[in-house]
Amino acid sequence: MAQLTPAFFQTILKIEGGYQAMPDDNGNYCDGNLVGTKYGVSAAALGTWWGRCPTVAEMKALTTDTAYQFYSWYFDKYNLYPIENQKFFELLANNTMGSPVNAARVEQRVLNKMGYPVAVDGIRGATTIAALNAAWRSNPTAIYNGIRSEWIAYLQSLKKPQFLPGWLKRMENFPPL
Repeated sequence: MAQLTPAFFQTILKIEGGYQAMPDDNGNYCDGNLVGTKYGVSAAALGTWWGRCPTVAEMKALTTDTAYQFYSWYFDKYNLYPIENQKFFELLANNTMGSPVNAARVEQRVLNKMGYPVAVDGIRGATTIAALNAAWRSNPTAIYNGIRSEWIAYLQSLKKPQFLPGWLKRMENFPPL
């Protein structure tokens, strides 16, 4: 089973960087307030974990230890740890950080194209997990590259040109197999 390794966490930190509070980034808001993001931990997601919205000062003071604990919780919340292959987990985790529901939908659409009938409901449940692991065991290149390609197409469909270069650059950390 996959896990949040120190090496993968360092990749996340490298990709995400430190604090930012761009007003046109929806992830920077919690309950309508511009709070920001640090280490890729969005204000809304941190608020869900904490049960309340963080303040700007709390977001700026977020430590890497707290970010690690957050990602441990987040990847469990979105049912990623049952993925059997670490490399595959890291691609799926990256996409989930961008949009959990859309990441799962991308996975489900690719699974259906590969002959694994699953509902395209945006929920990475037991059936989707079983199909992902089966597809990996059967044809890892096809499932990995298919999801990677579909995720890039999804990002391009968002029509947010100010963010697209950064989103595509982060995918360089997950090159095709």
